[in-house]
Amino acid sequence: MGYPNSRLFSLSCLLFTTLTLLHHPTVSFAQTLFVFGDGYYDAGNKQFLSANRVAADFPPYGITVGEATGRWSDGHIVPDYLAGFMGIPKIPPILHSSEDFSHGASFAVADATVLASPLETMTLSQQVVKFTQSKNKWTDEALSEAIYLTYIGSEDYLKYAKNNPNPSDDKKKDFVDQVITSIEAAIKVVHEAGGRKFAFQNLAPLGCLPAVKQEKGNNEKDCVKLPSEMAALHNKNLLKLMEKLAGDLESFLYSLYDFHSSIQNRALEPETYTFLTGTAACCGTGYLNGTGCAANNVCAKPGDYVFFDGKHLTQEANFQVAHLMWNADPVVVGPNNLRELLVFPLDAAATRLKQNKIQIIYDQVRKAGSFMM
Repeated sequence: MGYPNSRLFSLSCLLFTTLTLLHHPTVSFAQTLFVFGDGYYDAGNKQFLSANRVAADFPPYGITVGEATGRWSDGHIVPDYLAGFMGIPKIPPILHSSEDFSHGASFAVADATVLASPLETMTLSQQVVKFTQSKNKWTDEALSEAIYLTYIGSEDYLKYAKNNPNPSDDKKKDFVDQVITSIEAAIKVVHEAGGRKFAFQNLAPLGCLPAVKQEKGNNEKDCVKLPSEMAALHNKNLLKLMEKLAGDLESFLYSLYDFHSSIQNRALEPETYTFLTGTAACCGTGYLNGTGCAANNVCAKPGDYVFFDGKHLTQEANFQVAHLMWNADPVVVGPNNLRELLVFPLDAAATRLKQNKIQIIYDQVRKAGSFMM
């Protein structure tokens, strides 16, 4: 199945490529993508780790593309689109050993966390270990030019909020610091292995997920406070970490996408972004369809919804997210979008520190109301 608006993307990419080559005649283009994270990015690893039936391997998951592929959506997920924009095939799950990994691999797996050791998944550190064990599949040049894409942390904070309903500010800060410290360690291992170009999607307002609101019994429009607070604190510290590593690590280039604001905006004003609802999920049971997604309780038009199930996005929402990560302006993603990151020379250290400091992004997003968010 073709990607939406692919002709427009091809034309815009061609124009950008031409302009970039005028500035950097020796740039190289990444043809490799490595993916780390949880169910948002899982391309099918979960089935190889679980002794139980994995819902994403069966309909209605994959309903829009005609088959279930282990992805937690009705169709394509963000890394699928980003690979398409890069001009490479979709990135396969690393645990499916017979796949072609010439353009990278996905280490992401549903239910993954940064901390602890949950069953039937891989923590971020375990994913990175798997990457280092597998890196001989790629040349040093491919490793250095590749994009390293990560979305993780949701499960950590959802579990923390559930087990600690009234933490003090100090306790919240301490837990976020633990998560960020572990993410920093993982990035440094990948950097030591040759990684130079890192892309992060910050966390959604977790208290606005249909599953979380439904479990708490909140009004449809009211998000659960603590999980969203934890996500916001995490995002603030993730930004600081990116800025720190840009100064500490050789040739460290990064892109940080404000996923938090994008989801918040779509939950509050879905019609502005082509959706009919941003609160209830397309598939599931309960007043927000927050749990139990199955073939007998799926909506007729997933594209009308932001959420496919209680935690994960529809293909349409994933496409909008990928579009923003790929070529949005610094109000949404910075200091580089992925299209820029793709072609930046590794020695272009100055490009890391644009005059529009990334902290300004977070001051601006509260005021932004355009489709681009």
